[in-house]
Amino acid sequence: MKEHERQWLPAGRVLGYAEYGDPAGEPLFYFHGWPSSRYQGKLLDAAAAKNGLRVIAPDRPGFGLSDPLPGRSFASWPRDVAALADALGIEQFRVQGVSGGGPYALATAWGLPERVLAAAIVCGAPPLAHPGDRAGLHWIYRTLIDLRRLRHTAAGPLIRLSRWMLARGRERFPLNCLLHGIPARDRAALADPGCWESVVRSYLEAVRGGPAELLAEGELYLAPWDFAPEEIRIPIAFWHGLDDRNLPCAAARKLAARVPGAEAHWVAGEGHYSLPLHFQNEVLDWLRRH
Repeated sequence: MKEHERQWLPAGRVLGYAEYGDPAGEPLFYFHGWPSSRYQGKLLDAAAAKNGLRVIAPDRPGFGLSDPLPGRSFASWPRDVAALADALGIEQFRVQGVSGGGPYALATAWGLPERVLAAAIVCGAPPLAHPGDRAGLHWIYRTLIDLRRLRHTAAGPLIRLSRWMLARGRERFPLNCLLHGIPARDRAALADPGCWESVVRSYLEAVRGGPAELLAEGELYLAPWDFAPEEIRIPIAFWHGLDDRNLPCAAARKLAARVPGAEAHWVAGEGHYSLPLHFQNEVLDWLRRH
């Protein structure tokens, strides 16, 4: 396990990353959610080792150890992935994107078809540029989307508030009240020490540099995607919980229908946090077989 790696890219920027799983295994690039960081990949450590996979989890530009990249987009991400793979001596690899990492996994599959063997999208963020695509989003997301001026003004104070809440712990007010509003299956998943550590540690690393990059990436999810899922030609599989209250499954179904030949696993009884925890072996087994 290596969690504080840095790689200089040809463009002169630094890309931070962590490694988990089997150091001698087949490479799997893991793309974290939003707001999150490379530490999120630790949740796959034991399962990846069992499946013979080497997990490489990069911080996206402006997060964690990675330098910012002004004007970046989903379609610019494959260049960073390719540069990191080149530096590590990796020719071909698999990718997995969780939550906000989903569009980045699809963009990498689209942009590097000769190098990506397969991609798994787990509870992935769908296109959100059209207001109709935002129905069913978590109320916090909807509030921030509808009040653009508010999200830029309030980002700093909200980050400070979130740090205070996390320091108090999930069993104490006000975090216990917020957690009570999510599905029971997700609450149970977050009670798992490994899952909770992954969520909290990854988030705190993501916001360590302040709100600017957090907001910059957030805007990407609300803009039209600059790549076409319809043009992807490698094996893709979606996993999404039917009880996901963060990113509704209906939107994920619409996205999956746009990807030629995509497999779809719509899982009853699972939410946004529980599905990545409970189905990690199934996802990794699918990736390994492809």
